[in-house]
Amino acid sequence: MAFEDLRDYINFMLKRDKIVQIDDEVDVNLEIAELSRRATYLHLPPLLFTNIKNYREWKVITNVFYSIDAVKEILGVDNLENIGKNFLTEFQVMPLSLIDKIKSLPNFLKLGKIMPKSGKPKFKEREIGLEGFPALKTWPKDAGRFFTFSLVVTKDPETDVHNVSVYRIQILNDKEALIHWQAFKRGSLTAAKYKEMGITKIPVAIVNGVDPVIAFTAASPVPPGIDKYLFAGILRGEGVELYKLDNGILVPSSAESVIEGYVDLEDLRPEGPFGDHLGYYTPVDYYPTFKVDRIYIRDNPIFHATSVGKPPLEDAWIGKAVERIFLPFIRLVIPEIVDMNLPEYGLFTGIGIFSIRKTFPGQAKRVMMSIWGNGQLSFLKFIIVVDADVNVHDINQVMYAIATTVDPARDVLIIPNAMNDSLDYTSPHPPLGSKIGIDATRKLKEELGRDWPEEVKSDENIVKKIDPIWNKIIKKYLPSK
Repeated sequence: MAFEDLRDYINFMLKRDKIVQIDDEVDVNLEIAELSRRATYLHLPPLLFTNIKNYREWKVITNVFYSIDAVKEILGVDNLENIGKNFLTEFQVMPLSLIDKIKSLPNFLKLGKIMPKSGKPKFKEREIGLEGFPALKTWPKDAGRFFTFSLVVTKDPETDVHNVSVYRIQILNDKEALIHWQAFKRGSLTAAKYKEMGITKIPVAIVNGVDPVIAFTAASPVPPGIDKYLFAGILRGEGVELYKLDNGILVPSSAESVIEGYVDLEDLRPEGPFGDHLGYYTPVDYYPTFKVDRIYIRDNPIFHATSVGKPPLEDAWIGKAVERIFLPFIRLVIPEIVDMNLPEYGLFTGIGIFSIRKTFPGQAKRVMMSIWGNGQLSFLKFIIVVDADVNVHDINQVMYAIATTVDPARDVLIIPNAMNDSLDYTSPHPPLGSKIGIDATRKLKEELGRDWPEEVKSDENIVKKIDPIWNKIIKKYLPSK
């Protein structure tokens, strides 16, 4: 099913008694964030705050993505991996021709339903400034209040493809804010295109309060060149209704709020500190200034926010869902990959574990190079490659594989001066840092210099003989089994 908007989702959850409504007065200064983090750690459903100090007009919702099951519920699926499989099955193309296929979607009448379409806006222009939004201060030493789950919408100046992403936004005053788009993020890459064309003031919209499927899409690493509104339509099974602002940016017509303006690429100011998903404060750095032209808000508005910090919080479950959805895309590019695990405590850009079907020497290192050359996986600091029969989601199996297959001098690869997550404070000169790859596969004769030793296995005849005896033991002493 497709939610019409954020309110439709909230009503859906209310009917199922899956909204925690908080009528006590709470402050946007630390209090909402503290309650939200506690709720996420316990996998409680979304929190709806109805009594916001100094913001009586607003309600605030947090903890929408409170677990992996919550993401499945929002997307209306039981198996996230099938989303990617079905997408690729539908188009049956290789990555190099994928963009052309997407561009030709209007020719497929059966797919017309998922295309973006024009919609009448439910919001209206209001005389309000950025300070009038109930944005949160999430940690005590944050530089101020931040939009933490607002969508930043930009448009490619060459293709008109829209990018919709989630970047933290620090409020400076009623008319100005700082957008934290890191190097190699789609917003930053779009800005670079404008700058190459001699344009330093680029049109931008900041959107808050949308159908959670659109919010999820904004936070996902959709392949470059594919319009995120189109991808949201694929996930929703229904096209997103859009409204064109005066600055040419398309925004969801049912958004709770829309801030229209531009980013001045020549006006860089210090942003931060901010307590981010690594669990530490990001130090101050310079980012471009967003400047407001006009603001639109719905009646009785709802503000969507989140709080990041030590995992697993909402971003962890979004990340795990992204891992499952995009695994088929990764397999398409790197066919020998069987499975992958981006552990929530590995922070998604920190540690990646991949299993492969190994058929030739040096294959694990080849796979590492391919992974580091693919989209946001290029930010991974640690890559561990194991054999196909190792369950990448069982950390003990992974540890066993490392302990029993790795010779550090031969199987550990260190790459200096590579692009890492710019939030990684461990790097000496962010975003440049080092990477490590660990080949934890069983070695072929060409790699080891001799045959790999034979694994111990039980005698099959003995197994069959003692099974009845073992089943009696289990039934008597472990009846719950």
